[in-house]
Amino acid sequence: MSNQPTRGRTLRRLAITAALVVAGGSLAACTPGGGGDESSDAGSGPVTLTWWDYYAEGAASTQLQELLDEYQEENPDVTIQREFIAYADLKQSLLQSAGAGSLPDVVVINSPDHQQFAELGIAANLDERLAEWGELDQYAEGVIASATYDDSVYGLPISANCLALFYNTEMLDEAGLEPPTTWEEMEEVAAALTTGDTYGLAYSAVNNQQAVFQYLPALWQSGGDLYDLDSDEAIASFDYWAGLMDDGSVSQEALNWDQSMVAAEFGQGRAAMMINGPWQLPFLATEAPDLDYGVALLPAGEMEASVTGGENYMIMSGPNEDVAWDVLQFLQEPENVTLMNVAGGSLPTRNDIDPFPDNELIGTFTEQLQVALPRAYGPAYAEIADQVVVALQARLTGAASSSDALSAAAQAIDPLLP
Repeated sequence: MSNQPTRGRTLRRLAITAALVVAGGSLAACTPGGGGDESSDAGSGPVTLTWWDYYAEGAASTQLQELLDEYQEENPDVTIQREFIAYADLKQSLLQSAGAGSLPDVVVINSPDHQQFAELGIAANLDERLAEWGELDQYAEGVIASATYDDSVYGLPISANCLALFYNTEMLDEAGLEPPTTWEEMEEVAAALTTGDTYGLAYSAVNNQQAVFQYLPALWQSGGDLYDLDSDEAIASFDYWAGLMDDGSVSQEALNWDQSMVAAEFGQGRAAMMINGPWQLPFLATEAPDLDYGVALLPAGEMEASVTGGENYMIMSGPNEDVAWDVLQFLQEPENVTLMNVAGGSLPTRNDIDPFPDNELIGTFTEQLQVALPRAYGPAYAEIADQVVVALQARLTGAASSSDALSAAAQAIDPLLP
């Protein structure tokens, strides 16, 4: 795959740069890397790091603050000024601060957004530091890939998740069925479990990126990819995914369901199976405490696959990179990663830890994570996903065939792909 930018990508970069000039300066003129006037080169005296994340009050936020406090106690010359930035505002705030030359030093960012800032040149390249560190092989490939751009790594994970298959144990037992392991079995089991007011399967097909997140594993399981969206493999994945709704195994209401609503349908017994992530485990424990359910790997097509989600730490380019990297090394020590994973309900982000040794459900998700792929399609992923949503909606509502919907999407996203 060529690393040369397409015309569309070049235009996007020019547009972003122009926006930054309006915001207060150009990328070329700004001095990225935060800390303000109090910051200084690593090792030359006291250093103030500016830290941004979107963690509101809760266990993950509290645990993160405790670890940052511990680091500052062990390193009294380092002060970490942590600031809450709402998730909806984070990307725009980063772009504006880049234009003003006042970037933070460390940012917690949603993994699909990471590549955008690597491409803009305002995230620090960690290749040399990671090579010296020597622990990158402790991470699942899909987790690291979300922080990788043009074969270089620009961050490390703070949390990780993926999709797997939830199933109602009682419903399957009564029907004498096992959780499906292939597409063919999924079609058969979902149809057999669709009775009365209960559907065999629930997934999210809502008109936003959650639908793409849910669909992508099927695309990859077919052997297809967004780079070849009008291929026979991609068409097969659409036929499989939409076919479950066509035959009545998935409710048409799924077009209005986000992933939390899918969990509610499953928890209330209106769906025998659902595709969802480990973040729903606390919800089911609270809202459906008597539900007897299990978690299985997603049924495979030509291959196994799931999709990764979660957040990454991202160091911004600037004079405080070395100190920021030292903080990240501290946070990535196995015992500290374990604390953060437990507090955030994350799957283990390192392969050498086991935050939930007695939880079989988490164990299944951890196994699924090993074949999960990232949404690593360059800085224009959000625009790409919007086009996939259009294709999904067209096919699921019967407005277009799989072939026609995907052909239109392929033309739209081709100039957006790296």
